[in-house]
Amino acid sequence: MNPAPKKTLLFSSLLFSSLLFSSAAQAASEDNGRGPYVQADLAYAAEHITHDYPSDNAKVFDDYRDIKTHSTHPRLSVGYDFGNWRIALDYARYNTWRHGKHILNEKDTTVQNGTPIKLIADHTDKGTFKAESNYGISAIYDFDTGTRFKPYAGARVGLGKIKHSFFIKDVADAKVPGIPASLPNFPRVVNDIHQSRSIRRVGFGAVAGVGIDITPNLTLDTGYRYHYWGHLENTRLKTHEASLGMRYRF
Repeated sequence: MNPAPKKTLLFSSLLFSSLLFSSAAQAASEDNGRGPYVQADLAYAAEHITHDYPSDNAKVFDDYRDIKTHSTHPRLSVGYDFGNWRIALDYARYNTWRHGKHILNEKDTTVQNGTPIKLIADHTDKGTFKAESNYGISAIYDFDTGTRFKPYAGARVGLGKIKHSFFIKDVADAKVPGIPASLPNFPRVVNDIHQSRSIRRVGFGAVAGVGIDITPNLTLDTGYRYHYWGHLENTRLKTHEASLGMRYRF
């Protein structure tokens, strides 16, 4: 049996594949890598939330003064590649930070006439913080290294919606053991604070990373993003994000 036809067919297939890839690469070089593109990323964000509160309530707000948390979220971008420069619009939605605490302290003591009483301090606080959405536009420059690896750097302006709310309540109570009712003038509310804010802010940031060309139209993107969201009254939010995604140019 003569294996020559099989070898000829295999050689022809390899030759055709090589010519096809060369044609695609030549077409990409002819248009200098220009064209619209879409990109999908999975981002890991380290979030730093800072609050400034009046000094007379400093102790009450200790759990909300300096918050460091993280979230994982998808991000979608559409843009246009001009060759070395890219312009991109992106959208991301972040997770919600939640805090909740309930502390009940009881102390047995006596009053001047010797009657035993129980002093009760009941503390409850709940809070949420969410960078609910973020729309941004970035200007990005790709450095041509002559290889498949292309570092990039750029600047970004984003419009973000931030929501923040918390509820804090401290109640003091005093009871005589065995008697369910509280003593006169008790229970007494020491703190009862409710706040809820929602606002949109324009923030600024920077982007950097490395693109790795898999094909003339498909790029693996590893990136970093820093974004300062601006002030929500007495609240500031900063995020550092590491991302991994794919970029497809049409």
